[in-house]
Amino acid sequence: MKKWRWLHKWLSLVFGLLLILWAASGILLNHRSLISGLDVPRTLLPENYKPDNYNLASIRSGLHEGDSLLVWGNIGIWITDTALAGWRPLMDGLPEGMDNRRTMCLLRASSGLLLAATQSGLYALDDNNLWHKIHLPLHDERIMDISEAEGNIYVVSRSEVFVSPVDGSLLSFREVSLPPSADEDGKTSLFRTLWVLHSGEVLGAAGKLVVDFFGLLMIFFVLTGYIYFFFPALIRRAKNKGRDAVALVAINRFSVRWHNKLGLWFGVFLIFTALTGMFLRPPLLIAIARSKVPKLKGTMLNHPNTWHDKLRALRYDAQTGGFLIVTNERIYFTPDLHNEPARPFPVQPPLSVMGINVLERLDDGFWLIGSFNGLFAWQPERGAVVDYFTGEPHRFNPNVSSPIGRNMVAGMIRLKARDMVFDYNLGLTGKRYAMPDELTRQGFPLWNLALEVHTGRVFQFLLGPLYILLVPVMGLIALVILISGLVIYIRRLLRKNHSK
Repeated sequence: MKKWRWLHKWLSLVFGLLLILWAASGILLNHRSLISGLDVPRTLLPENYKPDNYNLASIRSGLHEGDSLLVWGNIGIWITDTALAGWRPLMDGLPEGMDNRRTMCLLRASSGLLLAATQSGLYALDDNNLWHKIHLPLHDERIMDISEAEGNIYVVSRSEVFVSPVDGSLLSFREVSLPPSADEDGKTSLFRTLWVLHSGEVLGAAGKLVVDFFGLLMIFFVLTGYIYFFFPALIRRAKNKGRDAVALVAINRFSVRWHNKLGLWFGVFLIFTALTGMFLRPPLLIAIARSKVPKLKGTMLNHPNTWHDKLRALRYDAQTGGFLIVTNERIYFTPDLHNEPARPFPVQPPLSVMGINVLERLDDGFWLIGSFNGLFAWQPERGAVVDYFTGEPHRFNPNVSSPIGRNMVAGMIRLKARDMVFDYNLGLTGKRYAMPDELTRQGFPLWNLALEVHTGRVFQFLLGPLYILLVPVMGLIALVILISGLVIYIRRLLRKNHSK
């Protein structure tokens, strides 16, 4: 019993503030749309959060138009040139907040209309350089990709594909009913299952609120634990000095009572939340990355749309007369979006679960596929995969399932004279550019800061590569604190009942 008390007491005291950070950041992560307009000054963040050489996914891609270069990414949408000089923003009409302005794709349609796929929706640019939102019936406002093929414009969200004929500035989108893929087996990744269980999203908005309540409970437990530890001394000191300690006594009694009662009622749920979160980051993530489990019936995992929250990009391949559908797991092909089930390519390049960042057609039948797993030239018909950086055929290792590779490719701009490849950590490869102040002064989205805290990356400047162990270690500490608290209180109840 003494060991349980010692563990519960000292682990809570030492790591309580970190647990508060983890719980508060988790609550923020559950409500992205509510905080998407809020930014944090980068001057308040560690040095590695200040962009340098266009790293941190500052630039995803670019569109060469005359002497100008339209670029987009986490910095929003800007006009510059091929020397990355003379920057001008092109964001009038977009919502405030860098999270809202994060741009996944720009498309200059054959009609001349410029379209933008952003985190806050689909936008079209008018003649006055003002963006106007095109409203679509979306499950999620985030638009992942835009492409044009055979007189149509295709817009891809995380769950739906919309199509509209190209007709000047008049667009009339309708949803494409994608048939289930040929490999649809009623299963989903274990990672995805644990993700939605951890966030509560498995039960929709109501489930998120339940998990928010658990987060608030964790904060309450830490604060009342501190009260239980520090207030007795404060009460004694007040009484010794002849001061009224009634309020302090009342607060202490309230804290102890509800700390114990709520811990008994909800401790198991908090243990489950901590346990699921431990497997959502490396190194434990690697152990489950390839595992698939049946979809939980009656939840959003068993959505009637089998592409729900999977879609990332769509491209028409004129050479084969069909479409490439890119998901968060693999790449599919279908000759007919409406009627023919898409089939996964038997051989395809490594694709990070974090999403695809480069998808470009080359003239020789190859595709450029880039993600945090690297950059590859891929010829799907021959099953050829070549590492872009080494020029060597890629050697597949079935035992490796890391979400990141040696080259964390965050974007690419293909110019006539050269390719500009952007690594997430290093920025523009092969050459360094000084970023203008108007870019480096941009705020950091509050939602992204919450993500950095929740994943432990915000402490990388202190711990270096060891920061990756923070999530499993903190998860283990939370489990010990919660289990020890339950053991202590249940034993106390058993002794009380036995003495009766």
